[in-house]
Amino acid sequence: MNDYKKKYNEEKDRIDKITNAGALWKRLEDKELTPEQIDFLQNCMDENLNHARHVENERLTFNSIFLALIAGALAFAGSMPPSIAFFLYLMLTFAGFLSMMLTARWNNAFSRHLFYAQQCYKLIHKNLFGDCEEEKENSIEAISGLNDLPLYCFRIHSPIAYTLIGRFFYKWRTRVLYNAFYWMVEIFIMACTAAAFFEMVGWK
Repeated sequence: MNDYKKKYNEEKDRIDKITNAGALWKRLEDKELTPEQIDFLQNCMDENLNHARHVENERLTFNSIFLALIAGALAFAGSMPPSIAFFLYLMLTFAGFLSMMLTARWNNAFSRHLFYAQQCYKLIHKNLFGDCEEEKENSIEAISGLNDLPLYCFRIHSPIAYTLIGRFFYKWRTRVLYNAFYWMVEIFIMACTAAAFFEMVGWK
């Protein structure tokens, strides 16, 4: 697991290095922006945020429909012969994996749009207000490379836990919890597929 995480971080760093090397925001850093450039950056930031919002809505809508389809199919499969139920569960299993791959792509698209919006925001923020030079306590809601907290909250801090169990569960990021939920659904469908197969071939 650690090897996969290490490879993921290495690949992400490699891509970010290439992105930053050829990025327009690198050329505009520490330069006085013209009103036209600020308008352009504002438009780019708005477009990235709109696309991120669209991706988020697309992901939520798809997954809501998919989970409703799962619930309906499970209710329907219970009254069908084992052979039909098996093939129905098998199709749901494949559909579940496809859905998880689509969700991973949507997560990636959301993160990239948010990252580009942050870069535009940083340039506009520094040009209009300067950058605070005081040493401040680190916050998850801060943007890397900007000493002030942004006026747009790109990253929400974790919920405040009032109980011991809350401290354990609230520390996990939304994406981790979301993927864990999806794996629980997928494992349940695979278990139903296996049970239907055993029933179809007459194994007890």
